Amino acid sequence: MQKSIICMAASLLLSGSLGVSARSHEPYEGSRIFWDISSQKEVFPSGGYSRLIQLHDGRLMAVAESGGGISVSYSLDEGKVWSSPELIIRGTWDLPIAVPDLIQLTDGTIIVGYNPRPKAPYSEDRLFGIRVLRSTDNGKTWSDPIFVYDAHHTFEDGCWEPSFLELPSGEIHCYFANEGPFTQSNEQEISVSRSFDGGVSWSEPDRVCFRAGSRDGMPSAIITDAGEIVVIVEDNGHPGYNNFRATTMRCSLENNWQTWVDANSPNRNMIFANSADKQAVSAAPYIRKLKSGETIASWQGNHDRPDIFDLEQFDMFVAVGDADARNFKAITQPFSVPKNSHGFWNSVAVIDNGTVFAVSSIGEARQGSRINVMKGYAMKGFEANFGTPKIDGSCQGENWTVKNAQQVFMGVTTRNRATMDFLYDNENLYFYARVIDRTIHTDKIDNDGIFLYLDLENCCDTYPQTGMFRMFLNVNGELEFSAGGNNKWTTSDTPEGVNFVALPSRNYYDLELAVPWKVLGYDKPPVDKLMRCNIEIRDRRDTELVLEKIAETESRQSWSWPEFRLNGDGGAGVQAPEAGNTPVAVSIDGGQLDICAGSVIENVKVYSVSGAMVASEAGNGNHATVSLPGSGWLAVAEIQMAGGRREHVKFLVK
Repeated sequence: MQKSIICMAASLLLSGSLGVSARSHEPYEGSRIFWDISSQKEVFPSGGYSRLIQLHDGRLMAVAESGGGISVSYSLDEGKVWSSPELIIRGTWDLPIAVPDLIQLTDGTIIVGYNPRPKAPYSEDRLFGIRVLRSTDNGKTWSDPIFVYDAHHTFEDGCWEPSFLELPSGEIHCYFANEGPFTQSNEQEISVSRSFDGGVSWSEPDRVCFRAGSRDGMPSAIITDAGEIVVIVEDNGHPGYNNFRATTMRCSLENNWQTWVDANSPNRNMIFANSADKQAVSAAPYIRKLKSGETIASWQGNHDRPDIFDLEQFDMFVAVGDADARNFKAITQPFSVPKNSHGFWNSVAVIDNGTVFAVSSIGEARQGSRINVMKGYAMKGFEANFGTPKIDGSCQGENWTVKNAQQVFMGVTTRNRATMDFLYDNENLYFYARVIDRTIHTDKIDNDGIFLYLDLENCCDTYPQTGMFRMFLNVNGELEFSAGGNNKWTTSDTPEGVNFVALPSRNYYDLELAVPWKVLGYDKPPVDKLMRCNIEIRDRRDTELVLEKIAETESRQSWSWPEFRLNGDGGAGVQAPEAGNTPVAVSIDGGQLDICAGSVIENVKVYSVSGAMVASEAGNGNHATVSLPGSGWLAVAEIQMAGGRREHVKFLVK
């Protein structure tokens, strides 16, 4: 009888008999963002409201309200080093310019938009407006300001926050918040002006959305894989105090805002999947699309500080939504600023290889801001390649599943960078972790360490069942081993054959573990079987104990844990790959792309450098073949592996 059947049967038999109710649950679906806190970099030493894109030539370009106007900065190495800020247009003392956004069009033109904002005392010759600059030489030179729209000359009747979107037809949208039509009230709508000549000229605005008596503001837009235009805004028409909530408006590409969205439209939706998240402030939202087609949104709010309604103490939050830009959850705080500080006017970006960037204006309350970025990685689950490490507390010179054994990044809660990885062979499952920690405790009741959870039967239950395991890897070298069953964890002596090494140093500690498959209930590794895995980090401090969890996970509920797979590089009896083998081999000949990988390929998507998807094919085991049109163009292949891992390869179509 299969273990999974036993697991389900046990759940049914135990339900109600022990005072708790085990229950199988639909597994968690969707990616979560894992932030590498060591990647945090300062881009602008002062300023706010920064946005970031990847240019066609691979450079990153950031724009910000900084240096007395609108400044830009570039990175040649995916965000490790940034150029000195370059002022591309300066404001004046009585007509400052603010809140930029940027886009690179399919033809290579870069557009930067901004918002002239007159200072009091107001005069009718200085209007609140929207302007754009164009560059047709990759940012070397910029056009004179181009008119998009003017509102009125007073703060109460202005316009705000331009944001851009290019449609497949080449039509360009400039969205902005607009008080211009409401001179007799405090209301505000989202408007859109259109350009059909690459941003040289712009149409009169059309209404996108309006809630009577309220202020829809701060738009940002994407096109979903299903062909919907989705604009995220801050909507303050929801019930409650300080009631700004991130809310989406949508229409089809065919409709193209011929019909605007009112307060009661089914096309107006608060973004959150969980009711608790709907109670906190989620202002100044920004939306982008992951390479998987899922969506990602950022905002400034008070999710972790419910008693604080002070904008100067808000932080940046990021959540992952589905491919339709709905059901946002798995909320994270990449910068986790202290409660007497701020992280606001945020944005997110996704580059060709799938890396996510968080962008935030960070500073102490009522002090200036500096603009920082941080890298994150969207993952649905973890995986293990075939290989045999030496259990000595080091990954030096060993080929783990990811270079330097850094498959998983954690640390946004503890602010201690933690990296983890997995391997397996015919005898054991292996786990390695390094945690940067300058106050390591080895002599407390609750020491520093890591909880590793496994659900090898994919029980997806609400309580521990047969086939589920919990191991606490204590930095003092002790291992606490627990097995699931009867809706609880049962702790036992460390089983025979388990090998655990902990190496605490002055500023970090390493943990390495080998668990025999027989201890986990298998005679051989369950290659390519869908399992689940969870990780929690315990940080012992002098006066408190901090537990960092993966977003949307619960320690007893394996349905909430990320997926876990063993890659088919070597099943039982197969030798481990030799050091130096390339995980993905790509060849192109006559418009045919051939891919060979060291693990099962689910699908391959090919994009032009502009981000347009050109072709898509399902994998055939460890291989995939994709036919591509034309020749002489640069392409990026996104290779989706079983288990959620993605590889990105850039190549020339010959």
